Amino acid sequence: MPALTVIILTLNEEEFIERCVSSVRWADEVLVVDSNSTDKTREIAAALGARVYEQKWLGWSGQRNKGVEIAKNDWVMFLECDEIVTPELAQSIQDVMSRPMDERDGYCLDRRGDFYGLLLPNMSRPSKRKSFVRLFNRQCSAYDMSMKVHEEVIFPGKSIPLEGVLLHWRGYVMDEYITVFNRYATVEAEMLQENGVRSSALKIFLRPILRFLWCYIAMGGARLGTRGLIHAMLQATSEFIRYTKLWEMQKAGRTLHPPTNIYQYTPGEFLHKSVKGEEVQVKG
Repeated sequence: MPALTVIILTLNEEEFIERCVSSVRWADEVLVVDSNSTDKTREIAAALGARVYEQKWLGWSGQRNKGVEIAKNDWVMFLECDEIVTPELAQSIQDVMSRPMDERDGYCLDRRGDFYGLLLPNMSRPSKRKSFVRLFNRQCSAYDMSMKVHEEVIFPGKSIPLEGVLLHWRGYVMDEYITVFNRYATVEAEMLQENGVRSSALKIFLRPILRFLWCYIAMGGARLGTRGLIHAMLQATSEFIRYTKLWEMQKAGRTLHPPTNIYQYTPGEFLHKSVKGEEVQVKG
């Protein structure tokens, strides 16, 4: 049976790191790659037997590939610090690793998140589920360095799903959801821009509607009561912000002064005009 290293990236995650590390203590190595935390993250992880490595932030893909590089074993699995490997998933991982494995393959996990104390179904598209690979062999695979967020593993073999749930449990409230969605929307819009995607009024109008229908109707959000409705609305809002930011990058940008057809003004025009033949003096 090949040995496994579980890699966890951290920055000030003392609230979650104990729970995360404890769920994978059965692994041959638990490696915490920490980006200079100022709380007790490193101490808690070390007390639970994890190897802690300090690394200045290299970006998501760069940080992940650094973890792959310094792991003791070729087979590696990534966790976020707010994720939990359930006993069913842990057993599935150990079962598959007890059998012959093709090092070209990647193993994808069924990640499900919380929403106000409710475990949501996996609402990713089938193609995204297949690309959600977290367990792979570093001799054949690596993270795509071109992706700024939602990083994916590049691997030459098959994508194999594992049984059991990977819990993503953060306990956000609305302020935190809005902050996170806004931050991700900026980076995602930049990635779309770099990939040549164009925004338009039609996309800004339709994509949020389609996202809402996917989450609320197709994926069963309507059966989850008020939480399901709010979640679908948030997902639609995130889509709206993403494509509006893309439009802003391509069409609008920030304008400090009104256009001349609204107000005649030239920046700096009044700064050095004299009053009665003398320069205006600003007293402080």
